[in-house]
Amino acid sequence: MIATSKTLFKEKFCEITYDDDNKIIVAKWIGFLKPDDVVKGCDVLVKFLKNNKVSNHLSDQTQLKVLSREVQEYLVTQFFPAAANEGIKKTAVLVSDDIFAKATVDNVNINATTKVGKIAFKTFNARPDCISWLKE
Repeated sequence: MIATSKTLFKEKFCEITYDDDNKIIVAKWIGFLKPDDVVKGCDVLVKFLKNNKVSNHLSDQTQLKVLSREVQEYLVTQFFPAAANEGIKKTAVLVSDDIFAKATVDNVNINATTKVGKIAFKTFNARPDCISWLKE
């Protein structure tokens, strides 16, 4: 059965959907992300979280390139604390094959776990594995 999802936001750098069947908000990040673009996408995520009781997030980073230091800092100090305050408990990360992108994402997840502490992060190589873990 194919999950039904609705598109909340779509730009060249990010697509955010809500998987209604699994109750998961999904953000697909694309390319080299500019700080302003990340803020735009994250604002959509936080606003949706605020208005809906969602505790699971899938971050699809299969098409992501390396995260700049500025983007990493924003995610750790602003986005993840805001997402945690709005109820996110688990974030499954579908990782990029780009080892440099994966390294910067791993760094963000480790720092967010240390500084925010309310969100469990786990990386996967396949989308079905992400969904299974989020539904546990």
